[in-house]
Amino acid sequence: MPSQASKQLETFPNPNPDRDYEIKFDCPEFTCLCPKTGQPDFATLHIS
Repeated sequence: MPSQASKQLETFPNPNPDRDYEIKFDCPEFTCLCPKTGQPDFATLHIS
């Protein structure tokens, strides 16, 4: 695993450009640290 995230976004041609798409992403176990208190925060993310 690289030590630093890449700033390049890989793209590819859409095989069906006339079709509408909806992308859904669910992350049931998202964790992070609160920038104010340093305490852990837990969440569920739903992105569409």
